[in-house]
Order: sequence, then structure tokens, then C-alpha cells
Amino acid sequence: MSGKNKILKPGELLFRVGEQSNGMYVIRKGQILVYLDKAGTEIPLATVGAGGMLGEMSLFDKKPRSASARAIDDVELTQITIEDFTKILQQIPKWFVTLMATLSARLRDTNERLQELEAKYKGNFNPLEELTKILHILHLLWYKSGVKELKSWILERESAENEVAMVLNMDRPKVSTVIDAIVGGGLIATGKNSYKKDVLTILNRGDLERFILFVSRLRKRNAAIKYLPQEFADIVDTLAKAAKATAYDTFAIDLKNLMDDAKTKGFRTEKWPEFAAMLLDVDDSVTVTKTAKDINLKVQKKLIDTLLQHTKILQAITRSEEKKSSKVA
Repeated sequence: MSGKNKILKPGELLFRVGEQSNGMYVIRKGQILVYLDKAGTEIPLATVGAGGMLGEMSLFDKKPRSASARAIDDVELTQITIEDFTKILQQIPKWFVTLMATLSARLRDTNERLQELEAKYKGNFNPLEELTKILHILHLLWYKSGVKELKSWILERESAENEVAMVLNMDRPKVSTVIDAIVGGGLIATGKNSYKKDVLTILNRGDLERFILFVSRLRKRNAAIKYLPQEFADIVDTLAKAAKATAYDTFAIDLKNLMDDAKTKGFRTEKWPEFAAMLLDVDDSVTVTKTAKDINLKVQKKLIDTLLQHTKILQAITRSEEKKSSKVA
């Protein structure tokens, strides 16, 4: 079957969702990205390369495009119009045409359902889950590619960021932002190696492992949260200050008493009972016990500063999501 040839440059639109269909396309060279646009967010659905087809269902049901498509690189394709295809159908038994139209309708319905699920998944995606994946890959790289120099473990930053981005199929700047926050929190440090390349350094790789455990537990126990609330950080900060004021290795305090103390320091504590419950089974430094009238917090003095450090790092990483939530509210 002959058709009309078409050439697209990188980024050039082939068709947009909702447009009237005018046939199918056979890709001869390059790649086409099929995607949806939901509230300004591009949701990739598929990448179709040389030898693949696009829009074939429109030949049977003639419905509008169910997604948008644009060239990823230089693309050469052939268009088979509905008119061209109709001429071919005249030589095919009507029952077969009816069968293909029915199958096409069912396939389109299935695709639309899948697209709705994909869009819903993206819209409800939890950045803490993405963060956990980044941390796990980074931790594994330290064991795979880390080099011991004196008392520190060294990891070349550029190659580490590139590998994390490649494994998770995400932009490197996003990985770099996470690492910057971890560096800013003091969990890892930066420097230069003998080749003048940027490196990440850590004294004990177990420190990163403990931070990953904290994030994973928090995510598991509080699946709905997408950022670390300020109230959670304030509670941990107040507990850390209380630990410095006591001579005991372990101390216990009721949440109400902690709130009264925090109010004198200018903290807003109205929502503390809600967020104090988030500490349950999240970190070994604090044991949470719910009573009939209050919440009791038992604190390990030697461990609370590490929890505070982890809290500040996670808050810095997820601060952008907190701002988004505030705008929506």
C-alpha cells in the first residue's frame, strides 16, 4: 500500500489529543513519543520506533485522537489516509471489516482506561517513594564503586548521579537536588579527588543506610504523606532540646507537657497530637505509647540528634511538595 511520506524534526508535533483522525502512520526512521497532557504535566504513555505504527484504530472507528504524539528525534514516516484504506476495504469481505471495527473499538476502550489509570497514578505519585529509590541506588553504588581513602569512602559524583538517573529513568538534576539536600544536612560531604573531579565522601556507609531506614519506615507508616510536615520537625526539635536539658540517658514526657513547653518557645502546637503519632515505630530514638488521655514519648538521648538530622534533611528534600500543597489549600 502506497502512502504520503512525512518528515518531522525533533520536538515537532505529529497530532494532538482530540484532533480528528486522518489515518495511520508507519514510522520508517526515528522515534515518536505518545503522551497525555494533564494540567500542564506531560504523562508519557509509549515510545514508538522504526517499524511501528500509530493511529491504526482510526482507520476503523474514525474517532478523534486519544493522545498526542511528537517526534523525539528526526523522524521519517508514511501516512496511510482513511481514504486510501477505504479503497482497500472494498476488496475485503464485509464481515471481516465489521470484526476489525469491533476489535478496534474494544482496543481503544482498553487504551483509554489504561491512560486514565496512568494519569491517576502520576497525579497521586508520592515523592517519598521516588526519594527512597534514589537513596537505595546511591547506597548500592557506594558498595559497588566506592573507594576507601584514609577514613572516608569516596564516590565520584557525576558518574553516581548519571547512574542513578539512568537506572530510575529520571532527569539528573532531580538526583542532584536530593544529593545537595543530603550534603546540606551533613550526612555526606563533598570534595575533589586526585583528578580534580567532584566526589561524595562519607565516613560510615551505615549512616546513609540509617537515613534510608528512617525514610522507609516513615513512608510505610504514613503512606498518604507527600512531604514532611513542619509540625513533625518541630516535635523532634523540641524533644532534642529537652534531651540536652536532662542528665538521664533515657527520659519520658507526655505530649501535653511537651506542647506546654513548646508554646513558651513560640511553637504552634494545635496539630501536634496528629503529627506525634507519625513517630510510632519510625525511629529507635523515640518510643510512642498511646494512653487513654495522652501520648507518651520515651526518648533515647544518644539517638535523638540523629533523628533530628534525618528530619531536617528529609524536610529540605520535600519542601517543594509542601509549598505545592499550601498553594492548593
